[in-house]
Amino acid sequence: MKKLSNLRFKGLLSSIIIISAILVLITGCGKKGLQPGYDKKELTALLPVMERTYDSADIGGFKTPEPKDIKRVFRSKVSPLMNRFDVWVTKDKKAILAIRGSIVDTAALSFTAAFYVPMVPAIGKIKMSDTKTFEYKVAELPDAAVHIGMLLGLGHISDELLEQIKKQYADGIRDFVILGHSQGSGIGFLATSYLLYLQKDGKLPKDIKFKTYTIAAPKTGNVQYAYDYEKLTMGGWAMSVNNVLDWVPSIGITLQAAQDFPKISPFMNLKGFFTSVNYKPGEKFDESAKKFLGVVPSAGEEVRKIVHENVYPKVQKVMPGYVEPEFLTTTDFERAGLNIPMVPNAEYYKLFPNDPAKSQVWENHSVYPYYVLVTSN
Repeated sequence: MKKLSNLRFKGLLSSIIIISAILVLITGCGKKGLQPGYDKKELTALLPVMERTYDSADIGGFKTPEPKDIKRVFRSKVSPLMNRFDVWVTKDKKAILAIRGSIVDTAALSFTAAFYVPMVPAIGKIKMSDTKTFEYKVAELPDAAVHIGMLLGLGHISDELLEQIKKQYADGIRDFVILGHSQGSGIGFLATSYLLYLQKDGKLPKDIKFKTYTIAAPKTGNVQYAYDYEKLTMGGWAMSVNNVLDWVPSIGITLQAAQDFPKISPFMNLKGFFTSVNYKPGEKFDESAKKFLGVVPSAGEEVRKIVHENVYPKVQKVMPGYVEPEFLTTTDFERAGLNIPMVPNAEYYKLFPNDPAKSQVWENHSVYPYYVLVTSN
């Protein structure tokens, strides 16, 4: 009987070991797909792809290593505002949607998209041309607003972007990485929101997984857009990787006004609020408060006038049939996404000294300095 019990015990133990091995194998297989959170190894492999979304001549030659175990399978047409994206496929069946940033073109159209800064509602329609109306939803929180130039950038690439996602899906791919640099990151924010809302609304398959890396990203919307984006990508599915010496993540220039606060705030009755907290307003309070509350709206109006005089004519010229939407008065641009700050070390400063007298404006912004930072942090 004792021998029989031992045999049974050994059989049970063998079964447990086999089941455990199967579970480990299944778990291990699951981890091969996209995982949330910042992954240094993952981004190191993606940055050479990002650099090659540009033409070599646009950036003074490629400086990152050749991409490994990944192949470019598609390059989009160039839009009227010089936007473009590539599709790369990895050896382990992930699709990378890499959106190019600004380039220096002779007609300055690429920077026109960046300089076209007024904000529009995060849900709406834009008549892009006589033949295309772009219907979009990039946030659902009330009062969410986004940069019109970046939104036009998304509108121009949206058809090919969706075609490519559907094509790669048909080829068996379920994991997609949205990758952008500079202006491409601004568009990348909106592309992430746009695609996730299409998915939520049943217009893209539910089993697609999206992960986003925005690199050197400008601010693309107001605080309500940022809240919406962060809720939509919660859990580590959207990283904003920024060099702390880079000036581009500090734009668009933010002018926050009383109107940008939630509707219930001290600005509903500023004098009454001061009184309620036992802070007695002085004799000139009303006069000073009026000037204070009026400064930002006035400055915002001047910005819109400058944009309409200097930027809008270029948009109109290359987008015949475009109907400019009504702009919101807000100029409150906010950062969005899970911020991953890249802090330079001594080795970085040997390559990029950050000396205003000797450096050029793109020194801390191009893809290569980000590669140096990511690999050394």
